[in-house]
Amino acid sequence: MSIAGHVSRAMLSRYSHVRMEAKRRALDEIAKRQCAADEKRREEAARQQAAATPLTAAVQ
Repeated sequence: MSIAGHVSRAMLSRYSHVRMEAKRRALDEIAKRQCAADEKRREEAARQQAAATPLTAAVQ
């Protein structure tokens, strides 16, 4: 109800039944993009950590 902005259950069922699938798709897309952004951040952090790690094996 809060996503649609409806104040009662009756109002929600009357006005949002047609658009419910579109709302689900939109939320799924948001979640998908968030997961992709999180993965990109993790990869970047791993790259930065690997670049900052000294190569002690090569020195010995």
